[in-house]
Amino acid sequence: MTIDRTHAFGNGAASGRSSLPQRLLWRLLRPLSVRAAIRDDIARAWSQFDRNAIIAASCRLGAQALCINMSGDRARIRIDDKAICRGLLRVETFGTGKISIGSEAYIGDDVLISCSHEVEIGTQALIAHGVQIFDNNTHPTSWQDRELDWRLINTGRPDVRPAIAGAPVRIGAHAWIGFNSIIMKGVTIGERSIVAAGSVVTADVPPDAIVGGNPARVLRS
Repeated sequence: MTIDRTHAFGNGAASGRSSLPQRLLWRLLRPLSVRAAIRDDIARAWSQFDRNAIIAASCRLGAQALCINMSGDRARIRIDDKAICRGLLRVETFGTGKISIGSEAYIGDDVLISCSHEVEIGTQALIAHGVQIFDNNTHPTSWQDRELDWRLINTGRPDVRPAIAGAPVRIGAHAWIGFNSIIMKGVTIGERSIVAAGSVVTADVPPDAIVGGNPARVLRS
């Protein structure tokens, strides 16, 4: 396994899929290796992504990467060649969510993508650490439905939740989403655009623009 430490955050550790002999060797060397914990975490991440997504062999995963696919259908999450994922991808129990991540895209540390409709991330898009992308409201807006929803979650019946609003999110090729930004449901971010750090994006962003603020507005087009 080759570990890439060139990135500034989270030690930069990301690795491709390992072979069975490599995994066995790591276990034998665990007491002697200072990197055993990272290696074990990356091996766990790959095992989880292989179960829950269709992921290209040339991709790399970070030690804390997570892939939660509540639908049980691996085809709901697709990750193309040479993408790097260090965050959490989640297809929810409600809706028919699909996540697609283009080739050479980057999903940073502590990124959360919650999908009940569709989240599409284009080729070489960069999603910085701490970004949250939601194509859904996560809960009903009616307080009565929200009360019922919370009770169903707490009693282990999330599959019968009330209707939760959502709309697809699309992030164009070569876009850059700055750290700790929030992308809300129904938003399309145009190709090559930049979302400044800490922004809350509630409306479409045109191609080649820079937006920032809460709510985000065009700073330069």
